[in-house]
Amino acid sequence: MTTTAGLVITLAAFATAQAAPSPRDPQTATPTQSPSASDSAETARAAQVAALKAEGITPEADWKRLGESLWFDPKTKKLIVEAKVVLRQGPLEHLLCLRRTKEHEAILSTPAVPKQIHAGLLLTGAEPGHPVRFLPKFEPPSGAAVAIELRWRDKSGTHSADARSWIKDDRAKPEGVLKTDWVFVGSMLYVDPITKQTVYAADEGDLITVANFANAILDLPFASSASDADRTFEAFTDHIPPVGTVVQMVMSPRAVPKPAAPK
Repeated sequence: MTTTAGLVITLAAFATAQAAPSPRDPQTATPTQSPSASDSAETARAAQVAALKAEGITPEADWKRLGESLWFDPKTKKLIVEAKVVLRQGPLEHLLCLRRTKEHEAILSTPAVPKQIHAGLLLTGAEPGHPVRFLPKFEPPSGAAVAIELRWRDKSGTHSADARSWIKDDRAKPEGVLKTDWVFVGSMLYVDPITKQTVYAADEGDLITVANFANAILDLPFASSASDADRTFEAFTDHIPPVGTVVQMVMSPRAVPKPAAPK
């Protein structure tokens, strides 16, 4: 398997390409397009924005679209992932999974392409570390700490929350919510033994996890079992909006506090 070190080189080029204007991107249509192609792109873009506004998601004009349900804000260096609430109660293995994969144990799901999420995190300046390692000895996940803000809208207005507040952790007193940031572990690449194709492991659905998975893009930087008997995290039902709510996940590297100046 190829871990994050090799993956950074592969996806750094992808991230650079995504940051550059593309004549096929409705947001960055260029004069080289024919009038009909340009008009079609603008019409499609307008329809997409209208649909997102109806669901409570309003992409800003200067956001760069990286792919389906995925944007990068070049001004703030933040990655925005569109997701939907799919679970509000019960034990968890994920905060976010790929759509139609792990919804029975994840609060949110998204159709965004995992490789593009990885590339978008590189654009924010987050440095990947490595996923959990079990052999020859246990090594916890490592990487840059990533702050995740959740934004959604309902009849009462617009709301936001730290993603950790949606994770119930009875060990964390008195609030009972997760206190630790996720870290950018970066998943891994492996060669499928049947197709001989290189596969990005997070394509299996493990995007942002609370149980340690080597496939994850973001994981918690300590030992966290996926065993039913040992799971320690649950969905914090009272903090989570109804199933089906559209949510913006706004991600950026957590600022590292500067050491105090010597007195």
